[in-house]
Amino acid sequence: MNDAGSALTRFDFTSGLQRGSHLTLYPTCLVHRGDSHLETMPLATITSVRVSYERGTSFIGWCIALLLVAGLMYLAAAPLAGVAAGAASELAAAGNHGVARSLAGVFRVVEGLANALPLGALVAALAGIAFGVMGWLGNTVLTLTFAGAERVFPVRGRNTSLLDFSEAVSERLMQAKR
Repeated sequence: MNDAGSALTRFDFTSGLQRGSHLTLYPTCLVHRGDSHLETMPLATITSVRVSYERGTSFIGWCIALLLVAGLMYLAAAPLAGVAAGAASELAAAGNHGVARSLAGVFRVVEGLANALPLGALVAALAGIAFGVMGWLGNTVLTLTFAGAERVFPVRGRNTSLLDFSEAVSERLMQAKR
């Protein structure tokens, strides 16, 4: 026999770690159901409900770091290639001996790597921009606090339907008999 009653509201996770699962609010409990798990949380055991929108500061930090690295790589590419090319041509003009030829080869490799630095800078800049976008979008986080435990449900971006769901849980929590 099911005495939980009919569902009051429901929130579906469409992306992120909880994708494919949903939270359902009943008059006396909150149920988190997925394809491979079921968790029932009685409202009487929940001590607080918190929902917040948080920007991803670590992602933004990585964005800044990668953009700085990209700038340094781009600025260092041309001078490094010029120095390596000059040194290789000087060694080639000095003679065609074994050590000089090997050292000239090393400088040609350094020149080739320096010529590839702008491509590496582009990759670092694109990765930095991607991290910046992810950090700027942030997460909407629903946190349920129990006596000695906490359950966190993050959703990518600013999600107003999770905010509405948390308001319904809060209202029901205030009505619950303790």
